[in-house]
Amino acid sequence: MSASVTAESQDERSARPPQVSTPGGKAPGGRTPAGILAKLRKGLGGSVALAVGGLAWWYISTHHFSGGEHPSEEQAAAGAKASASTLAAEVFLPEESRTSAGIELGTVTRMAMHDQLTVPGRLDYDARRRLDYASPVDGIISEVFAQVRQRVSKGDSLAELSSPAVGTARDDVRRREDDKQIEIKAAEWSTTISDNVESLLETLANKPPLADVEVMFKDRILGNNREKIFGAYSKLLLIEKINRNTSELRDGGVLSGRIVEERTSNLEVAKANFDAACEEALFMTRQERNRARASLSQADRLVQVSKEHLRTLVGSRLGAEIASVAEDVPDSPGDTESLSTLVLRTPFDGVVEDVFVARGERVQQGDPMFVVADTSLLWVRAQIHEREWTAVDVVQGQQVKVNMPGAQRHELVARVHHVGAIVEAESRSVPLVAELENDDAHLKPGMFVWVDLPQGSVRDALAVPAAAIMRHEGEAFVFEPLTEGRYRRVAVTTGIDNGDLVEIVSGLQEGEPIVVGGAFVLKSELLLEREE
Repeated sequence: MSASVTAESQDERSARPPQVSTPGGKAPGGRTPAGILAKLRKGLGGSVALAVGGLAWWYISTHHFSGGEHPSEEQAAAGAKASASTLAAEVFLPEESRTSAGIELGTVTRMAMHDQLTVPGRLDYDARRRLDYASPVDGIISEVFAQVRQRVSKGDSLAELSSPAVGTARDDVRRREDDKQIEIKAAEWSTTISDNVESLLETLANKPPLADVEVMFKDRILGNNREKIFGAYSKLLLIEKINRNTSELRDGGVLSGRIVEERTSNLEVAKANFDAACEEALFMTRQERNRARASLSQADRLVQVSKEHLRTLVGSRLGAEIASVAEDVPDSPGDTESLSTLVLRTPFDGVVEDVFVARGERVQQGDPMFVVADTSLLWVRAQIHEREWTAVDVVQGQQVKVNMPGAQRHELVARVHHVGAIVEAESRSVPLVAELENDDAHLKPGMFVWVDLPQGSVRDALAVPAAAIMRHEGEAFVFEPLTEGRYRRVAVTTGIDNGDLVEIVSGLQEGEPIVVGGAFVLKSELLLEREE
């Protein structure tokens, strides 16, 4: 009986046209699963019938009720890709729509392009333009002139501090300066005497009359050398005159030989005494001059030491001209009662970021008082991981792009200030610092940024503006203008993307016209046409 049923089923399938699934769980031909199982039970018995019935039920439910086999994941992906490729090849945009959409045309150009590496970074103060003003000495705050967020100029007063240490330092400076003035006078006196003695000795070498020499050097300072030199010179002239007379008397036989020898000996002694007086005067005056100059140099050094000590108290980061003002008492340099007053000034133009003191407060050396910063120039601090460092090509002075997430000015340009010499142990990264102009003060220290760094070698490439590249379901394309408001979609393969320009690897040729503005509107039109 089972054989007849099988033969009958085969005849019926060959004779009947193909059927489709019907509602209500019926199989093709109007047969229900229950009817099929009933016929199978008549031809088969026991457990065999149940097994065959189960197989028949599985076959009918998976092949007939579902309309065929379930599609695989590969088939679903292929269907999605086919759906993505169903975008129209062309789109039409009326003239009024083109105007409102801002359609702009450009060409594919060839240029040198660099691949880039994007690393995280943050904005920070320029270390040269930020001052954490701490109290230089122990004292009491007399006045506070600056407020938070107040803009100050170089040399403006921040606060007035009263400190005995400052008064002592100023007094020491003035005492040293007084000593220096004394040494200056002594050096001038010694130098004048030395110069006059040298001039006198040069004059006496010509053996002028003593009266003429006295008149010539009457108003010139010689010190105690005047008496010594003039006395020795006077004796020498007298003995020379006596010896001239002695020669005449000796030739006439008036004087004995012994007297002549005595007078000759006296002449030699007078010459020796005169020469000794001249040599001693020359040596001593030069020695006094050199000693006075050395004392003056030492006095000058002591003044510098005392001033450096005072500069240390008032703050070594002040400019030279501001430090010179701070060394003296503001507005009253001769008032000894205000020697202890110190006015703290800002060393550069900037903004008072914070104030930590109030009037009448007692402070100790090192206590924070003010934070003054100039944020017109900020530092961009970035970290380049050591495994990426070898691919990066940056040098001092090179320009890099800085992206500000959420900022009105999205892309900025910074200049590399310096690159770290070592790899930091904690982050295993090389630090990089770049300078970023902040003229409008819109940027704030602490902001997060992305820094684009060039890497690899420069290559000659075809490029289009980034706004020209459209993407849909993983495919990149551009629009090529045709005629009368029609545009054709052209699939492209992209390469380097530096934010402004995108490299075209394939799909376009140099000089081809493309849409560089308003391409998103054209893409929207393509999507609308596909939905319709």
